[in-house]
Amino acid sequence: MLIYVAGLDGTGELFFKQAPRLARTHRVVTFRSREHGRFTYEDLTGDLAAIIGDLGEQQATVLGESFGGTVALSFALRYPQMVERLVVVNSFPRFRKRLTINLGARLASGLPFRLLWPVRRAASIVGLLVDGVSRPDRLRFWSAIHTVSGEAYARRLELIAELDLEPRLSEVQTPTLFIAGDRDLLIPSVKEARAMAALMPNARVCVIKGAGHACLLGNRVLLDELLAR
Repeated sequence: MLIYVAGLDGTGELFFKQAPRLARTHRVVTFRSREHGRFTYEDLTGDLAAIIGDLGEQQATVLGESFGGTVALSFALRYPQMVERLVVVNSFPRFRKRLTINLGARLASGLPFRLLWPVRRAASIVGLLVDGVSRPDRLRFWSAIHTVSGEAYARRLELIAELDLEPRLSEVQTPTLFIAGDRDLLIPSVKEARAMAALMPNARVCVIKGAGHACLLGNRVLLDELLAR
């Protein structure tokens, strides 16, 4: 089984480009992350463990994208026996731009979501264009993220601001594949992937030339082929 852990959107709906091909060789599971209350990484990893168990599985390939990558890494640390393989796409163990993430978390918590939407939309448009996402797929993207509550978005930013997994990465024994786009404008994904892999005993890095932060929605990344290597 392969279970996808979504990024900041948390919808699980943005895996549509990769899921059909992966479904030929995997039982693919997506889910919507919890959205209400002051949930923690413990809550999110506990939810993930419960989903895997409820589906009758003892282990899964856990694939996390961006914020979902931080959840996937946290899950591997908390429930190592449940992770057959770990796949982390364009993520990080600690967000380096501390001023930016702390300011973003405060603004998201203090302002109505409708006032933040234009900023988020502008950033998303640039990212989607970098990855050459088609117009129909962009429309599907907008439809999905319009369902995300401001409360959930703000809380996820707060969790990123609090996160520092770097000191514990050496504990992750699970075979891990880091996938990083070399045109990621949001985070230095290649640098982060290589730094994380250097601290982990069973990790390797795959750099995708020309890919950005939304690489799973473009045409440069075919996860089924990368996982088969």
